[in-house]
Amino acid sequence: MRINDIEYIEVDVLDVRSAAHASEAFSLILTDKFNATRYVPIIIGLNEARAILGEKHGRLPQRPLTHTLFADLLTDHIPDYNLEFVSIDDFHDGIYYASIVIQSPTGVYFNVDARPSDAVAIALHAKLPVFFRKELFEELLQVARNADEYETDAEFGGFPTPGQPNAPTAETEWETMSLSELKDLLQNAIDEENYEMAAKIQEEIDKRGA
Repeated sequence: MRINDIEYIEVDVLDVRSAAHASEAFSLILTDKFNATRYVPIIIGLNEARAILGEKHGRLPQRPLTHTLFADLLTDHIPDYNLEFVSIDDFHDGIYYASIVIQSPTGVYFNVDARPSDAVAIALHAKLPVFFRKELFEELLQVARNADEYETDAEFGGFPTPGQPNAPTAETEWETMSLSELKDLLQNAIDEENYEMAAKIQEEIDKRGA
């Protein structure tokens, strides 16, 4: 499939697995729809993991979650606006970028910027296809020989070499920070879904026995 002259492949949401290298982090496993041994793990947070697993296994709470509210609002209460699909479009500075594609009553398509975890949860709830930019998928993909080999303890597969612009390192600024400052920095990294940085901050906290 081509979107704005960029080639995409359709992916399936295989599962959510624990990722032991970051606090309260999980690995969302997205597989090539036509070759399930090819997959990309994306690190997500606890609440997002619960939402996706709830959709996968039919265990949602009685009251609507954020992703169900968004999807139901568009599909059930706003006339002639249609959720079409979601796509994972880019990855830089340790963060994935996704879009929710909506068709307006005039037939115009527009994109809503989203985190992959939210986009996938909405796609599962509204039964939408999920597309992944082909070039990016092939750059980041991992290969499993059988179902047991999918990442269960994610090594942050596909993340680039550490060294993001202006990011402090454990050898410099992190060592001079107080424990309270490190914990605030850790929470900010988790909120931004930058789990590569979060894991390194957690390592510095662990060194201090906290």
